Amino acid sequence: MAHIEVWLYPQCMASAVTGPLDVFAVANAIWSLKNVDEVDPLFTWSTHSIDGKPVMTPARVSLGADACIQADSKADIILLPGLYMENGITGLTSSMHAMRELFPILRARHAQGCVLAANCSATFLLAEAGLLDGGHATTTWWLERAFKTRYPEVSLRLSEVLDEYENILTSGAATSFLNLAYHLVERFGGHDIASGVAKTLLIDANRTSQMPYMQMLSLTQQDTHQHENVLVQRAQKWLSLNHHLPFRLPALAEHLAVSERTVIRHFHQTLETTPATYAQQVKMDIAKRLLETTTLTLEQVAERTGYSDPSSFRRLFKRHSGLSPASYREQFRPAKRAVSTV
Repeated sequence: MAHIEVWLYPQCMASAVTGPLDVFAVANAIWSLKNVDEVDPLFTWSTHSIDGKPVMTPARVSLGADACIQADSKADIILLPGLYMENGITGLTSSMHAMRELFPILRARHAQGCVLAANCSATFLLAEAGLLDGGHATTTWWLERAFKTRYPEVSLRLSEVLDEYENILTSGAATSFLNLAYHLVERFGGHDIASGVAKTLLIDANRTSQMPYMQMLSLTQQDTHQHENVLVQRAQKWLSLNHHLPFRLPALAEHLAVSERTVIRHFHQTLETTPATYAQQVKMDIAKRLLETTTLTLEQVAERTGYSDPSSFRRLFKRHSGLSPASYREQFRPAKRAVSTV
């Protein structure tokens, strides 16, 4: 039997608390059916807040707490739900500052052998506590730049839905709490129980990569708002408007009325990438949207994003998304639902 301590704090997402608990409840039911002579459930759990009082989530769902967060708990697992990001990285930083008194408790509990399991943006809490220094982790894909900037000593494995480092589990964007909970069921209850849970709750246990879900244009637009480099802002706008053309650094430099070396320097200083890499990211994001929303052929999608060779485009797309263009379209195009007339 394993006891799970779920931490509740301001801005935590309700689903990242209740979702995993539903998974553990189903695991207990399957465990009971398969182990009729076993009295104890596979999992028990309790909820803990800083002051022991209920926490109101951003979704206006009140989560009751069983007790305060304390250093002397005997839990086997601490579950850290992701934080809602309404105010972006500024709001997340503020939330972490408000929870700084919890960091010594996290460090002490980890040293005692407790499994720490963080969903989505909660990975920042572990990094802020110094528990990931020199190690590796994953988090929600669209916080890549913020995480790397704040924690350069942590190797960010952004493509992974789930990552483990020294008894610390981290998961990717929002609903990856299902994969996180599935992993805990498999770890403490075995593959047979976990498989039953996955089938019952329709959890895709084979979802191992965030790459197909990444929207690079969202990242680059976010970058535009996060920096004040006017030259790079102009370049970003021009690259977005001219995504249908092959990337040419001389053409970009001519538009900006500066040297090519100046363009490269500004991109490195501001976005920590090259103009060519940035342009490629924009093109791949637009290609994803075309595959999702149109019936254009591969050749037409390649042409509309500035690539004359469909084979090269296909290889590049797979490198960026983890899927071939055809597989990506199949997974993300709008579903055609049959309507019963009976």
